[in-house]
Amino acid sequence: MSFAELGICPEILEAIEVLGFETPSPIQQQAIPAALEGKDIVGLSHTGSGKTLAFSIPALENIDPAVRGVQVLCLAPTRELAVQICREVDKLALFLDGVSAVPIYGGTSFAPQLAALQRGVQFVVGTPGRVIDLMEQGELRTDNITTLILDEADEMLDMGFQEDIDRIVTQLPVNRQTLFFSATMSPAIRALINRLSEAPQEISIERPVLTVPTCEQSVYEVVFSSRIEVLSRLIEMGRMKRGLVFANTKRVVDDVVDGLLARGYSVDRLHGDMPQTLRERVMDSYRKGNLNVLVATDIAARGLDIDDVDIVVNFELPRDPEDYVHRIGRTARAGRKGKAVTFIGRRDFSLLGRIERFVGIRMPREKVMTAHQVEQARRESLVDDIIEKASQATELPDELKDIDMPAEQIMAAMFNLLVSKGSCELQPIPEDRPGRHNSKHAEGEAMVAAEKGNDWSTLQESTKLFMNGGKLIGIRPKDIAGLFYNEGGAPKGCVGDIKIFLKHSIIEVSPEIAPQLCERLATCNICGYEVNIREDKGIPGQDAGPRVNVRDRRSYSDDGFRPERRERADRYDRGERADRRERGGRFERSERFGNGPRREKPQRFERYEGARREGGFRKKDSRENGEGFYTKFAGSKKPRKK
Repeated sequence: MSFAELGICPEILEAIEVLGFETPSPIQQQAIPAALEGKDIVGLSHTGSGKTLAFSIPALENIDPAVRGVQVLCLAPTRELAVQICREVDKLALFLDGVSAVPIYGGTSFAPQLAALQRGVQFVVGTPGRVIDLMEQGELRTDNITTLILDEADEMLDMGFQEDIDRIVTQLPVNRQTLFFSATMSPAIRALINRLSEAPQEISIERPVLTVPTCEQSVYEVVFSSRIEVLSRLIEMGRMKRGLVFANTKRVVDDVVDGLLARGYSVDRLHGDMPQTLRERVMDSYRKGNLNVLVATDIAARGLDIDDVDIVVNFELPRDPEDYVHRIGRTARAGRKGKAVTFIGRRDFSLLGRIERFVGIRMPREKVMTAHQVEQARRESLVDDIIEKASQATELPDELKDIDMPAEQIMAAMFNLLVSKGSCELQPIPEDRPGRHNSKHAEGEAMVAAEKGNDWSTLQESTKLFMNGGKLIGIRPKDIAGLFYNEGGAPKGCVGDIKIFLKHSIIEVSPEIAPQLCERLATCNICGYEVNIREDKGIPGQDAGPRVNVRDRRSYSDDGFRPERRERADRYDRGERADRRERGGRFERSERFGNGPRREKPQRFERYEGARREGGFRKKDSRENGEGFYTKFAGSKKPRKK
């Protein structure tokens, strides 16, 4: 089926041909003819299925160019989606004289939007908040509105726009056409449809799988502190030439952007706290290719039409499986291939299982690229670029003609220079350890890792060296290893475990090389600070012999009692404890049972003798001296104290 068979006017058909659309999508085939007949439509279809054209074409058909006023009102949940819809409408109205569209959204000045409304724009696409503001000010008149469109209606309800939508609808004419488009049909959506429309035609486009086959999905099990480093390794290996990274919160987005900027990558952020002008500038820069990576919250997951996104990275796993589908839907669009990478932690396995059941596939688990693999990929990519450029170059530059050196030597020097300048320093992460994934590195790879300080193991026989520098001055294991191998002249494999504390470090080395290192590195510089290295003597003033337990110094007996307390325990055992008081004592003689000083709970004497109850009152006889106590009888007054 072609667009011409749907009954579309020639002007819009010409614009569709210019845009390059050949055949309508399933939602367009069913929704456009029904909407052109004036029916209310409920379209259920996934993101990226062509819903924008499905409601824009019938709405433009119903516009009367002679009427200079708003005739179509389209509500969208986000500012980005409103701008995107307005761009598509402008393209479709390319050959419609006198028909124009304008986006209406908050966070920007009223002046441009008011000017467009005063000129007599017919198609308004806006967010509910700004639309209500302009309606209450009398700038957005609703007398001529014939079509109401709700795009991503489920998203608008999730964002709390239900009351705003109801307020807007009460200001619209009763005789209008209503078009609903949503990815899901929830009870809240059903209730909204029943309030705003009567007997609409429901069009549902089912899809057997929720993710496109051309999108390759994979999972990396990575601790949260290592994810920025793994992300940078994906960039270094050339797997993220144009990437989109999603996080759950604005704070994480800022942290990821700051970490990537510190590594020298072209990256920017997109979240709700940014001013609208800045968000538009970021999106424009990303579309033009000035940014390699865009880090965003889920606000960018729906409605953004970004071409040529080769990889989507879920820095954090979304809580809703549908959000995962919307995220990875930004890549592998229009038949292109794409890749989706998800970082998970140990607490994310149950949520990942829910997402896998929702999309109907099991995502393969991949191992994190090691530093050696990243370095090898860098060099291979550089060789490919050199070969590509060499096929285009025709002559040798004049600056190199006078150099009297073999061409191979010049090429080797240039290659090493390009490798050193174009690479980013990789940081060691826990995932680099062989035992983390129950796999062993190859012998050559393990040697490279040891040279760089990424993999340390305790030597069977070693000598400990002390360095008066630690975490406070930013020392890392690879810095110490480089110092020992390069300046200390240590042979490969003679440096073992490296422990870095706050103000000092302890390094295990082979005993035969320890004197040489102490001599050469007695005073040296590391990380811009001067430090001293010597053989570790332990804690000053502490005997090197076996540590004595504190309990041993107190000379405890075999049964756990100190001597000065043994006699008291014996007295308890013999039951020789006398009454503390001869008369009216608190405790009577306690009988000792078993071993140890604990005693049976003593019997408590009555504090007052002859205590009894009479007539519901307690009567207490005074003691022998009779001072300070009284006797209370039923109906008697309190006697005065003597």
